[in-house]
Amino acid sequence: MEKKNKTAAESGIKTPESTEAPQAIEAPEAATPTAGNIPAEYLRGGYYVGEGKNRYPAPALVDQAEEIGKSLAAGGVTATAFNRLLRTLKTAKKKPFEAQAGALKKIVPQVLDLERKKKAPPLLREIAERNRAAVKDKDDFAACLDHFQDIGIFLSMQAAAEGTP
Repeated sequence: MEKKNKTAAESGIKTPESTEAPQAIEAPEAATPTAGNIPAEYLRGGYYVGEGKNRYPAPALVDQAEEIGKSLAAGGVTATAFNRLLRTLKTAKKKPFEAQAGALKKIVPQVLDLERKKKAPPLLREIAERNRAAVKDKDDFAACLDHFQDIGIFLSMQAAAEGTP
């Protein structure tokens, strides 16, 4: 009898390669943001396009806010929960920048609590962290607050369309 050398898969032996999940092939453009596929360009250049008098809010942020809002609604985030985060940011709106930076730090544990309670996907944490890192001054904070308000509007609209609170 000839002895055959069986592969690990044929013999039923589990190797590190056989127990790993297959690697997903990423599409060039991810249509719906999730924690793993937020567009790489999201907040890369900050909240504005241009310099000086020619500076204006980045139009791409509105499109991204829509996709994020829809994804958060699909992930179970309620408008009420998101509005709590907004209130935290709004209370610091007219305060010194240090208070605004503190408000951005404060929303991170709020988001972690929502995620722990299974009331928010990891996407919300990623959004909070990316925005916190992008805010460098009072103008950035104002743009961040506007961006969060846009996300909240799209989230509310999607939740209403789905018939959830």
